[in-house]
Amino acid sequence: MKRTTQALQHVTTWRAGGLSQAAYCRQQGINPKTFSAWVRNESRLDKRPPLEVIPVQVTPSTEAVVMPAPLTLRFKHGTQLELSTAVSPRWLAELLQCLV
Repeated sequence: MKRTTQALQHVTTWRAGGLSQAAYCRQQGINPKTFSAWVRNESRLDKRPPLEVIPVQVTPSTEAVVMPAPLTLRFKHGTQLELSTAVSPRWLAELLQCLV
């Protein structure tokens, strides 16, 4: 389980339980400053717009290609990220999870 997921589960459990942050941290053995940061981060995550998935159709080229073109990820705010087509799909999936 990712740390972020685990932290959000702790925050959700604390909100539903009715304990103070300090009491919940004592009960769970969590550093209160760390927990406070998790609570702040959760509220920031709630304000982010949801991630959009855009359908893509890949059509093989009929031309002989000597050097494959780089994979370009374009984000709404204008940032572009160029990656080699040699990157593994697993690594790319992990990168996308980190960007979320």
